Amino acid sequence: MDHFFFKRKRNNEVKYSEACSSSTVGSGSVNSDNIEKNIDSNLQTSSSFEPHFKKKKVSARRYNEDYLKYGFIKCEKPFENDRPQCVICNSILANESLKPSKLKRHLETQHVELIDKPLEYFQRKKKDVKLSTQFLSCSTVSEKALLSSYLVAYRVAKEKMAHTAAEKIILPACLDMVRTIFDDKSADKLKTLPSDNTVSLRICTIAEHLETMLISRLQSGIDFAIQLDESTDVGSCTLLVYVRYAWQDDFMEDFLCCLHLTSHLSGLDIFAELEKCIVGQYKLNWKNCKGITSDGTADVTGKHSRVIKKLLEVTNHGAVWNHCFIHHEAFASREIPQNLMEVLKNAVKVVNFIKGTSLNSQLLETFCSEMGTNHTHLLYHTKVRWLSRGKILSRVYELRNEIHIFLVERKSHLASIFEDDIWVTKLAYLTDIFSILNELSLKLQGKNSNIFQHVERIQGFRKTLLLWQARLKSNHPSYYMFPRFLQHIEENIINETILKEIKLEILLHLTSLSQTFNLFFPEEKFETLRENCWVKDPFAFRNPESIIELNLVPEEENELLQLSSSYTLKNDYETLSLSAFWIKIKEDFPLLSRKSILLLLPFTTTSLCELGFAVLTQLKTKERSGLHGAADMRVALSSCVPDWNELTNRQAHPSH
Repeated sequence: MDHFFFKRKRNNEVKYSEACSSSTVGSGSVNSDNIEKNIDSNLQTSSSFEPHFKKKKVSARRYNEDYLKYGFIKCEKPFENDRPQCVICNSILANESLKPSKLKRHLETQHVELIDKPLEYFQRKKKDVKLSTQFLSCSTVSEKALLSSYLVAYRVAKEKMAHTAAEKIILPACLDMVRTIFDDKSADKLKTLPSDNTVSLRICTIAEHLETMLISRLQSGIDFAIQLDESTDVGSCTLLVYVRYAWQDDFMEDFLCCLHLTSHLSGLDIFAELEKCIVGQYKLNWKNCKGITSDGTADVTGKHSRVIKKLLEVTNHGAVWNHCFIHHEAFASREIPQNLMEVLKNAVKVVNFIKGTSLNSQLLETFCSEMGTNHTHLLYHTKVRWLSRGKILSRVYELRNEIHIFLVERKSHLASIFEDDIWVTKLAYLTDIFSILNELSLKLQGKNSNIFQHVERIQGFRKTLLLWQARLKSNHPSYYMFPRFLQHIEENIINETILKEIKLEILLHLTSLSQTFNLFFPEEKFETLRENCWVKDPFAFRNPESIIELNLVPEEENELLQLSSSYTLKNDYETLSLSAFWIKIKEDFPLLSRKSILLLLPFTTTSLCELGFAVLTQLKTKERSGLHGAADMRVALSSCVPDWNELTNRQAHPSH
């Protein structure tokens, strides 16, 4: 008998293999669809043998009301039909456990103290379980709707959108998508998402939550550094403050506060407002402030202003004041020889003429579009933002032919300057040099950059200026560093004498740049960095002789010697940021870590404040000048991630 079944099984296997091989031979390549069809047809022919291999069908057990005496009811959760649920611990067992012996065993092993309880006891427990199940089902739905409303409001604030966007754009779009992909019933569930007023409430709640999260971290006594900058927005003077602090694995940079001030306040009044917020409202200790960075303007945030003086006093002069590197670079780049300055002024006049009226701007845009140029409009020159000159000069130079034709058609006297080859040649140089300065400015921006990186970039640029001067002074001057200028003199016939005069003006400008950069970034300013060069690369000091020259205390020397000898930590140094590396080893090397963190903690620029002003301008238009937008700014700029569980545990709407 066993031999008979074995033979039938082998026949099925042979048919299966024949199906696979026949499909392969017939097509020349493996075709999965043909294989499946052949297999199915062959297996159907052998259906008479299937009963020998079918597993015995197990029927689902049914719940009996008598099982309540063991403390079990029928589970009423979706997809959990015919499964027993304990009324004591709410455990849901498998359907196979619907046997009196198994249910009794659960009671005797898990709830031995309830073995002798009467049936009435379990009946009362049954009512409690049903009520809690119904409440849980309702609360789950409401919690999801609440969380959804918070997520929508969070996205609206992060993208700096109007609060009506949720009701007018996001919700209708979601309804369309869900109705199309699923059904109307599913789409109706989305109608609980927030309206305009609810979005405002949600954003305020999220902002308050993020502010509390940030302040609780700072109140723990950790060191922090701040950057502050002021600007005049629509209708008032605004002071923005950002904070940097060590948290978990690395530095965190976050928006601290936005103070709306009247323009006639003195330095002491501004400090009083700042003190009221930082100390009075947030309960922070100025002694934990280890760095202050500002843009250096004399009236409010300059080194000699009353605000900075008072801040240094309240920190017991334990904080380091830094002048924003980007503002220093902007000041250094302002020195331009008179002849080149005239070229810049004329370029600005051209921009103002075209951008001054909407008609001229639209006509130029239409004209450039018809000409097929890459750009169709000019950019404004402004002294408020850093180094806008590079952008406007680049656009003017690229559109010089189109602008010339346009100005001729408009019968403007400015058309004549584009007919002067010398002026256009100088414009090409200014476009190149200010584009290079723009690139340097961008490298000094960004989050979590450290002072060593910025100093290296400044010093590298100073050496580059010296190299360029040497190139121009040689018997065979080279202009490879100015690509537009080089292309222009190669494509156009420039008189040799005139080219030498232009070269002298360029050389004079580069010399002036070197002098001003040396003035704003003197070597003695970076003396502290040279003394603590081990912070940048502690593994460069493996020899005891090199460590002795660093003027460290004996305990610090010992830590540095041990640290520089660790190949494991060197791998961490190569993979982590500099700040993250020193934070990671603070337990093993506390002295060096503390010293390094204090050196790296202060900001070197106020670029985050500039970012904040850009967001404030976007949120606060003339039409909404009465809106301070503090909550929207907090959510848009915060680096903290909301704890959604904590938020959804609050009430859906505040009590009135």
